Amino acid sequence: MINRAHKIRLYPTKDQTIQLSKTVGVARYAYNWGIDICDAAYKTGEKHPNGYSLSRRWTIERPAWANEVAASCIYKSFLNLDGAYKAFFQKMRKHPTYHKKGVHDSFHVAGDKGATKANKVRIPGVGYVRMAESLRYDDCKINSYVVSRKAGKWYVSIQVEILDDVRTDADSVVGVDVGIKHWAVASDGTVCESPKSLKHYERLLKKKQRLLARKAKGSNRREKAKVAVQKAYQKIHNIKLDTIHKFTATIAKNHGVVVVEDLDIKGMQESDNALIRKGIQDSAMSEILRQLKYKCNQHLVVDRYYPSSKTCSNCGNVKQDLTLSDRSYHCDSCHATIDRDLNAAVNLQRKGLEIIYGRSDR
Repeated sequence: MINRAHKIRLYPTKDQTIQLSKTVGVARYAYNWGIDICDAAYKTGEKHPNGYSLSRRWTIERPAWANEVAASCIYKSFLNLDGAYKAFFQKMRKHPTYHKKGVHDSFHVAGDKGATKANKVRIPGVGYVRMAESLRYDDCKINSYVVSRKAGKWYVSIQVEILDDVRTDADSVVGVDVGIKHWAVASDGTVCESPKSLKHYERLLKKKQRLLARKAKGSNRREKAKVAVQKAYQKIHNIKLDTIHKFTATIAKNHGVVVVEDLDIKGMQESDNALIRKGIQDSAMSEILRQLKYKCNQHLVVDRYYPSSKTCSNCGNVKQDLTLSDRSYHCDSCHATIDRDLNAAVNLQRKGLEIIYGRSDR
């Protein structure tokens, strides 16, 4: 059994929108309330309250207006806070901070508290809300629902448990090279290109940002302009995610093992060249690598100092004078010519074969 999630846009009525906003607000308030309780206990030397004790205390001390929403939608806030404090005490994360209104607005619903019916989802305290499409998984167990709000639009992410996906060849090894010109190139020839519509929406975003900067702070027009900027950001984000998901899904369905390179993406983003910084940011390298890691059966990472781009995939000769401007690889030894990114992907595939089977198939 494996876990999958299907994120679907919601189309609530006016009354349902109000109730969803109230639920998000109470979930945010409960989380911030829990921070105050935990910090007070920490300062006085008392035992640190866990998620369950916070939930019981909330039942007694919650304000009257919090009763307007379903209590089952709030419990996860305390579990999340409990996990955040445990990570803080283990020095894995910084101290939990207050959640702000309009930033990552969401709430959680347990699998047994909600339900789906055709193209509708039942949310406690809200009722059946229309979805843009039906849940794509038929025979599955629903573990949870996460309702979120972005740029004034509502979404539900339904986490399900299904049987393992059928792969075309579970033993097949593929190398994937991420870059700037091509977002990603696989050794089987699959290419993830930058969507052409991105430039249009990036220009639109700049226009919306200029309009926002001219509005007076605190005015209603500024709030409207702020929502317009958020919608432009969300449109760009959705286009990128759609492109990346289609590429990574194709790789995961046709290959069992993916081989990638260990890249210092954070260091690359600090480059002195502004064009390189923007190219790396637009290419979404981190997201591609993240999705490949959780979608594929097996994920191998090759050392970052392995010369995948400088090595000829045909004869193995290493070309030391290869520069970033060289988009094609011309081997000085065997005189082979191949796309630079495809050459790197093939080398990663062969490195993966060496790791697994002790052979490279050259």
